[in-house]
Amino acid sequence: MLAIALGALTLILVFQDLLVRHRTLMLYVRDGFLLSTLFFIGWHSLAQLSVVNVFTFLHAAMHGFRWDSFLIDPLMFMLWGYVAVALILWGRGVYCGWLCPFGALQELSYQVARKLRIPSVEFPQLVHERLWAIKYIVLIGLFGISMGSLETAVKYSEIEPFKTTLVLHFQRERWFVAYALGLILMGLFIRKFFCRYLCPLGAALTFPAKFHIFDWLRRHRECGRPCQTCATECEVRAIRRDGQINENECHYCMDCQATYWNTLKCPPLVKRRKRRERAMHLREASVRAKSAQITKQEKTKKDSSRARPIDTRHANQPPIQPDDYHQGQSSTV
Repeated sequence: MLAIALGALTLILVFQDLLVRHRTLMLYVRDGFLLSTLFFIGWHSLAQLSVVNVFTFLHAAMHGFRWDSFLIDPLMFMLWGYVAVALILWGRGVYCGWLCPFGALQELSYQVARKLRIPSVEFPQLVHERLWAIKYIVLIGLFGISMGSLETAVKYSEIEPFKTTLVLHFQRERWFVAYALGLILMGLFIRKFFCRYLCPLGAALTFPAKFHIFDWLRRHRECGRPCQTCATECEVRAIRRDGQINENECHYCMDCQATYWNTLKCPPLVKRRKRRERAMHLREASVRAKSAQITKQEKTKKDSSRARPIDTRHANQPPIQPDDYHQGQSSTV
């Protein structure tokens, strides 16, 4: 089942330019995949990745790497393998936006809140940019602790609510449950609150993602100069004012790509469409004018042929007979 889901995600990424042109279909595909991520990868398979996995890998690399410890859980190994490849090819947004069960829970709950007309909240830009730093500070702190004791780092990694929410299904001490529910509640008002500001795993994945190969999130020359449509609509605020995508914060939701191909919404495309339509109307008007001119000329020619006078001076004279003609010639001689 996990292999099928990962194969489907690969097809989504490969054919994303075709998918995003059909926005309704894209929304159904994305929400369906997020549901499978939450219920199958998260609650059923318990395959939620954690920053602890990153520290474990680093410790194994520094103290004699062995595959045995990573093959204990085949699903986790398969998922980590796919995430590693996705980081190299597309960046960290593929995991954060599609394969993280807690991220899927936040995204789906946020959509439900919008359906219920719960107002969304956003921090001012200055505060938002400062809050970005928290997850990196948490990551550095946990990494420092792990250098001394991995067991202690595991304890403090409870800043990730994954264990409470997805592994233990909220069946643990009440302060852990209150913390997890508090983060989910914040996510109802601020899209993916934990992912954007607190998640140390997301922070850790930004470093290898800097070397990704493909850049399939397209931008127009006018993006940011002066168009700000995508920057305004991006709810995780991963698009800078100059139109460039901040890949350290992008969750690969592809909303901006749907706008990129939308000739009724994207201002550069709207301008080009109107220019084409205006040129087409001018051509059609020119063709109609030429057709009307030709029709008028033909009508004028037909009317003139009808109005031409006919010579009727000899119309009532009988036709000349051959004998009469010869007689006339003889008399003349």
